[in-house]
Amino acid sequence: MRRRRLITVLLAFVMLTAACGGDDSADAPQDADGDSRESQDAAERTDDEAEPQEDATTPEDGDVIPEDGEVTPEDGSTETEEPPAAPVTLQFWTWFPPEATMQRVISDFESKNSDIRVELNLFESTAYQDRLPLALGAGDTIDVAAVQTSTMVNVVRGDLDPLAPLFDQHASAPLDANLAPAALEQARLLAEDGEIYIAPLGFLGSAAAYYNVDLLDELGLEVPRSRADLLAMAQAVESQRPDLLPISFTGANWFLDEIVLTVTEQIEPGFFNSVRYDAGGSWNSPTYAAAFEAVTSAFEDGIFSQDVLDLDYGRSVEIFQSGGAVMFLQGTWESGILSEPFRTANGIEMSNVTASPLPLLVDEGSPSIRAFIEVGLSVPTNSENKAEAIRFIEYMTSGEGVDQWVTDLFASPARTGYAVPTDVFSTGLAASGYAELSAVLSNPGSDRNNVSDFSAAAGDAVIGTIISGTPVAEQVEYLQSEWESGRYSNIG
Repeated sequence: MRRRRLITVLLAFVMLTAACGGDDSADAPQDADGDSRESQDAAERTDDEAEPQEDATTPEDGDVIPEDGEVTPEDGSTETEEPPAAPVTLQFWTWFPPEATMQRVISDFESKNSDIRVELNLFESTAYQDRLPLALGAGDTIDVAAVQTSTMVNVVRGDLDPLAPLFDQHASAPLDANLAPAALEQARLLAEDGEIYIAPLGFLGSAAAYYNVDLLDELGLEVPRSRADLLAMAQAVESQRPDLLPISFTGANWFLDEIVLTVTEQIEPGFFNSVRYDAGGSWNSPTYAAAFEAVTSAFEDGIFSQDVLDLDYGRSVEIFQSGGAVMFLQGTWESGILSEPFRTANGIEMSNVTASPLPLLVDEGSPSIRAFIEVGLSVPTNSENKAEAIRFIEYMTSGEGVDQWVTDLFASPARTGYAVPTDVFSTGLAASGYAELSAVLSNPGSDRNNVSDFSAAAGDAVIGTIISGTPVAEQVEYLQSEWESGRYSNIG
């Protein structure tokens, strides 16, 4: 408003000067009535400024008037700004890792990728085997699907995109740039067409051993390495702490099969692959019979208590974590017990734990394990957010996400050259124990590429010998005939 008044005063002064016949006024062109055109134009301009037209833009008090004349409100906004696009939401389906771990991973990913949100859909493992194939076949909205290794890849691959082209298009590096060649080769092995449909998080192996070091110290024992050491531990528990279980593990059929197959690899590394991939091995061979005998006789000798046959998975874990057992057998997916952050987050009151490969249950052999990739991440064909899905998969498998989930130690990362941060472990013994497991995981005797329904049959045979005394020779002949019957899935 002050600016308009100033302009009006200046123009009035010009008109007054012209009327007084200044020196330059004689040279100005005249209208018919003798008025100067410049004076008339000036007057008209003054009238226009005095009464602005309705469509003219007039700054309000407090507005900033830049040199180019554009009016910008004090808050710095402009009328041409568009609101930011809403983040893309990825539907992520999985059964593992646990929810607390995945929420930590997702929170970190979203903080680094503001244009993406991840909605977690977490299922129980057995239910997931049925639910995912049905959902993919029905065209449900899934952007990233975790795929259980072994038979599931072939079941669902028709609804998945091969990953290598997607990584070439959307990732910061090709699929094979940062993942271990062995992991990718196992991923390729799982699909009959030789394509890679899953990017694995890491390797899992079974069976492994975990120890309560405080109880070992109380009993005056070292970490057992042999069958003789295991028997000495069981006898020390019986004489000094009969309230304890020497070795806790689930007596479920599938896990008894895991123990027997681990022993076969102690005797003959590569045995399972020779049977699994039809490369000359058989269940009625001397190797498998010796491993079967070593495990079932451990129950007879008192190394393993028959009490474990009644333990389900959860109860076997609870006994060990509550201090009721000296030793615990399970797969390497239970290695979180070695991690101080994991124990703190899950309220596990154990401060001194370590691990090792399964102690030798045969007189001659070497530590070994069967290992395989686990938790393969895939992109369903019907996903409309494939670029964002690949960014999430790359983050989880070979990016900063590995640092987020590795603290749980549920898998040995498939990321090339990765080393677990030392602050994950509270003791040097825990760190060295995990290093021992990692060494056998990186050089396994065979693939842990199970045939689940046959594994249950093999475990039932082990239970039959333990409880009923069925001869080992009879059991291995039975299992070979079952294998050849064609009634089990994914053989060949």
